[in-house]
Amino acid sequence: MNITHVFKLKNIDEENSLPLYSGDLSCGLFGISEDFVEAHLSLDEKFMKNKESTFFVRASGDSMLPEIKTGDILIVDRSYKALDQSLIAVFYNGNPLCKKLYQRGEECRLQSLNKDYPDILIGEDDDLQIFGVIIGVARDFRK
Repeated sequence: MNITHVFKLKNIDEENSLPLYSGDLSCGLFGISEDFVEAHLSLDEKFMKNKESTFFVRASGDSMLPEIKTGDILIVDRSYKALDQSLIAVFYNGNPLCKKLYQRGEECRLQSLNKDYPDILIGEDDDLQIFGVIIGVARDFRK
């Protein structure tokens, strides 16, 4: 089994921040005003702890339903170590995949969240290149 971590990114230096309102957002009555601004939050700060190692990739297919849908933007950080139960972006035998990592002793499998898909058992002759750990998902609900 050949497992490698790969990818080099250029430096990201842009940062935008928006107001972060205090409290939880009820799905009932709605009334937000400037009085409730707790701080300003940059999505870069929230999701890009390691800007030099973070990148985005668009998801496709239904193997990671219901959590990840076609068109979702996956936020991947290559500085995190892929651990058991991590969602990861990989190349498996030349195929780009998003899967959940399962590791028990010497056994290593890639799992889909959609139970209609079988696990992929990683064997000695397989090539598994880990690009990074998926740390977030962005979805446009207007579609």
